[in-house]
Formats: sequence, structure tokens, C-alpha cells
Amino acid sequence: MKKTLIILLICLGNFGITQAQNESFKEDALKLTKLSNDAVEASFSQLYAMIPAENLDSFKKDLKPIMDTYYSKMAEMSMEYYSHEDVKQLLKFYESELGEKMLETQSKLAVKGMEMGQGLSMELMPLVQKYSK
Repeated sequence: MKKTLIILLICLGNFGITQAQNESFKEDALKLTKLSNDAVEASFSQLYAMIPAENLDSFKKDLKPIMDTYYSKMAEMSMEYYSHEDVKQLLKFYESELGEKMLETQSKLAVKGMEMGQGLSMELMPLVQKYSK
């Protein structure tokens, strides 16, 4: 009986440690997700422009839980591909001078990239139409 109790306590102790490690991993993955998704936030400027100024604060308030869920799911996905150590190293990079520069320019590049993509689509459409007949 004592052996069973000791084994149970060890298992529960290990479970608690593992759970704390997983929570730390999830927090770091969430931080990484939010840092690396600034381009998503930048794209909202177009969305915000469609909302009347008097409704914008309410819109942002309603948007927050949706984005929190999105970021949480993205963090969980990244945890499938990156180890906790990988995430820590990526966070360390984003805190470096080059990483900060990358984050600053990422949203600008994303917006310009979307504009270029739209232009490319328009340019390719005649070619697709030509060969789809």
C-alpha cells in the first residue's frame, strides 16, 4: 500500500511539473505568435477604415476575444512544430536589434506584398484566360 501511495505521489508530482512546463511553453508560444503576427494587426487598418469612427472602439472591443482565440490556436499549432527551446530562441532573436527591425518592417512588407499579389493576379488573369479555353 505504501509503495502504491509513493508511486501515485511521484506521478502526481511529475504531472504538476509537466503541466507547469506546458503552461510556460504555451505562454512563450503565445508571445511569439503575437510578435510574429504584427502583419495581421497591420492589415486591420483597412478593416478599421470601413468602420465609422463612432463605432470603432466598440468594434475593437468585440474583435479582441476573436483575436485572442486566434492567437491561442496559432500558438498551439506552433507548439506542434517547435520545441519550447526553439520558441525561446526565436523570442531571443525577436528581442535582438535585427529581430526588432524585422518586426518593424514585417507589417510594411506584408501590406506591400498583398498589393503586389493583387497586381500579379491582375497581370496573370489574361494569361490564364488565354490558356483555359
